[in-house]
Amino acid sequence: MNYPDLQTITLVGRIAALTVITTEDERECLVVTLYHRITTGTTITVKFLNSNGLLTAYTNNNLVIGQELTVIGKLTGIRSFYMKDDVLTPLKQPEFQLKCLDYAFGSRPQPKEQPEPAPEVTPVTSKKKAKVEPTLDPVAF
Repeated sequence: MNYPDLQTITLVGRIAALTVITTEDERECLVVTLYHRITTGTTITVKFLNSNGLLTAYTNNNLVIGQELTVIGKLTGIRSFYMKDDVLTPLKQPEFQLKCLDYAFGSRPQPKEQPEPAPEVTPVTSKKKAKVEPTLDPVAF
């Protein structure tokens, strides 16, 4: 009999930031911040600590900000508090550990088109008109 795996998570969003970090054991890893397409103001930061190809995709310019990314993984841990001066303090943004099982790239943002440069305008010189001096004479309506 098969039971559903309630620890499998699918994250779908657009990439808001990409950062390369170096871990304590001198490995380079990629940190991806995703923002959710539906919920406004919701972001999630995902640290990929294994060599799953995302860092290579990033260095080859195949992973760009604004691109859709779907991450599928298995939940391995949750952390929402930490100890500070022997006091249990909540994190501003809870963290969870995820074993990445698969990921998929989505659509990329369209490159912004460069506007065509406007043709140079040459000033037209007009014939000089006589300058009219202002007066305080009443004007008839």
